[in-house]
Amino acid sequence: MKLVEFIDIDSILVDVDVDSKKNLFKLVSNKFSNNNLEESTKIIEKLNERERLGSTGIGNGVAIPHSKISLFDQTKVMFLKLKSAIDFSSSDNKNVDLVFVILAPKNCQSEHLLVLSSISSFLKKKSSLNKLRSLKKPSQIYNLLADV
Repeated sequence: MKLVEFIDIDSILVDVDVDSKKNLFKLVSNKFSNNNLEESTKIIEKLNERERLGSTGIGNGVAIPHSKISLFDQTKVMFLKLKSAIDFSSSDNKNVDLVFVILAPKNCQSEHLLVLSSISSFLKKKSSLNKLRSLKKPSQIYNLLADV
C-alpha cells in the first residue's frame, strides 16, 4: 500500500506556523472539515481523546495523531511540516516538527492500521526523516511519499 493512496498534495502543508498541539489540532480540524464548526469540533475532540490515552509523539521530532471518526467514509491523511517544533509530550522529550494525521472511518480498523504501519515503517529510516526535513515544497514531499 502506498501512502499517496490516502493523501493528496493539498493535504501536505509546509512551514505551518502553530505554537501548540491545541492550535495544531484546530488547524487540522478546520482543513479536514472545510471550516464546518460542528465537524471541526468533533475532529478536535477525537484527536484529544486519543492523546489522553498516550502521546502520539513517537520520537525524533515526529507525531502521528490518529483517530477513528464517523464523519468520513474513507481514510484521510495529512502531513504537516512545522515552522517551529512544538511540545507533544513525546517519550524522548523532543519537540515535534513533523506530523502525520490520520482520520479513518469508525468501521475501518484494518485500513487505519495499515496506514499507521506504512507511515511508521517509512519514518523508521533515518534518511526518510532527514529528507522530509530538507524538502521545501508539497510536491517534493508528495513525490517522496509516492516512493514509499
